[in-house]
Amino acid sequence: MRYCKALLLVFALVVTFFAMSRTVAAQTQYDIQVGAWGDGASVGNMGVGAEIRTRVSNVTSPDLGNSFWVGDRLQNGAFIQFGYALFSPGYYCSYGETVADSTNCLGFSETIGYGDARWFWQYWPNPRVIDFFGGVGPANSAGSDGSWHDYQISPNAANGWNFVLDGHSVWNFNNYQVTRSMDQAHIVAEEVTGTASASGSLGPVEFRNVSYLTDDYVWQQVTSLSAMSGCGAVSPNCGIIPFGVSVVGPNDIMAGTGQQPRSDGALLWPRIFTFILSVPSGAEVSVDGSSYTGSYGSVSLPLSEGSHTVVVPEFIPIDSMDRLRFLGWSDGSTDLSRFIDLSSNASLQVNYIEQYRLRIVSPISASGDGWYDQGFTASLSTDSRWRLTGTNLEVFGGWHDNGVLVSHSGSYLIQVDRPCILQAVWSVYPLLPAIVIILSTVAFAYVYKIHSGG
Repeated sequence: MRYCKALLLVFALVVTFFAMSRTVAAQTQYDIQVGAWGDGASVGNMGVGAEIRTRVSNVTSPDLGNSFWVGDRLQNGAFIQFGYALFSPGYYCSYGETVADSTNCLGFSETIGYGDARWFWQYWPNPRVIDFFGGVGPANSAGSDGSWHDYQISPNAANGWNFVLDGHSVWNFNNYQVTRSMDQAHIVAEEVTGTASASGSLGPVEFRNVSYLTDDYVWQQVTSLSAMSGCGAVSPNCGIIPFGVSVVGPNDIMAGTGQQPRSDGALLWPRIFTFILSVPSGAEVSVDGSSYTGSYGSVSLPLSEGSHTVVVPEFIPIDSMDRLRFLGWSDGSTDLSRFIDLSSNASLQVNYIEQYRLRIVSPISASGDGWYDQGFTASLSTDSRWRLTGTNLEVFGGWHDNGVLVSHSGSYLIQVDRPCILQAVWSVYPLLPAIVIILSTVAFAYVYKIHSGG
C-alpha cells in the first residue's frame, strides 16, 4: 500500500503512547491496515473528512487497539489522522508527545475499560521515526454503537489544525503550520497487535462520504475509491491480510473482518461522471448493454471513468406513416454503435431527421412507394398507356392525392413534406362500346376531312 508502508509506526504505538509505559515492544507490535484512498483530485487538499460508523467492541489480548480514521500524508513529510479508537483496558494519557521510547504526558490520565470508543488524533512530524503528538477524547466520545459521526481535519485561524467531530472542534493543534496533502485522502481501519500474527477481529466498520477541503475552502466529495491493504509497522505475515473491504455504495465502504479481500490499489468505486445523451423523447438507447428511454429530450447517466459502448436506434417510430431517421452525432460520428471514453462530465447529441411514408395504391406496378426524408422530392412512375384487359379497355386517369387529381402524367415528382397516400386511378370501359366509340371517332374524323376538302 502506498504511503502506509513508509509509515513505520502510524498507529502501531498508539497504545504505547497513551499508556504510561517507558518501553516499546517494537519487535512484536505491528499494525494491519485496510481501507481506501480517494481520487487524484484530492491530492494537495487543505483538509480531509469522512463519516465513520461507530462499532463498539472489546479489544482483548493479543490486540493492543483498533482504530478507524481519516488522514493525510502532508507535503512537509508529516502525517496527520483523526478518527476513533478502541483500546485494551488500561491507564492512558489524554494528550502528550512520544519521542523514541519516552512519552511526555501533557494532559491528565485515566483508566479506559472494554468497549469505550473514543475519538483520537495524531500528528507525526516525521512518520519514519517514533516522534508524534496525540490526544484522546473523554469516555464514550465516539458515540453509541451503530451511530454515524463526521470526522474532519481542517485549518484553523492560528494556521494550525482543527479536529472537528460532527461540526464541533474537539481539539486544536498549533505546533505545526498547515501544509497541503502529498497523497490522496485516506480512510483506514487498523488493528494493532502484540503478536506476530493477526487476530482477525477488526471491525468491520463503515466509512462513507470521504471528502477533502479545496483551495476555496469548500468540502468536495471524492469521485472514486481504491483499496488499501497492507501493513504499516513491523510486518510479519503481512502477505496474508485477514481483513477486507466491501463496497456498500458510491463513496461508502465496509472495512475489517469478514469483508472482501482486496489487492492494494484495486479500484473499489470508480470515478463517476455525468454523461448526458440528447435524444428525441421516446428513443430507446443502449449504454453498456442496458436500455434507457429518453425523456424530455435526454438521457442522463452516472458512468465510471473509461470506455463505454453506446448504441442508438437507426429509426424511431412515431406512427405507421411517420418516423425519425438517424443522421449522426454532434461530434461528427455517423456510427449507430460507438465507444465513448469518459475522463470528465460529457454530453453528446444524436441528430435525427423526420421521415414520412409515401404509399402508392395502384392496380398495376408502380415505383416510388417508401420512406422519404422531410422535404425530399420523390419520383413516382407507372405505365400510363391504355391497355385491353379481357372485354375492358383501361385508360390511365392520373395520380390522385386524397381524392384530388394532382397529375395526368404517368411520371410525377412530389415534395414529401407530410405522410401521403397517392392513388393511380384508371378508367375502365367495356370493350364493345369502346370499339364503337373509337370507330365513330375515326369515321367522324374521316367524314370531316372529306367535307373540308381534304
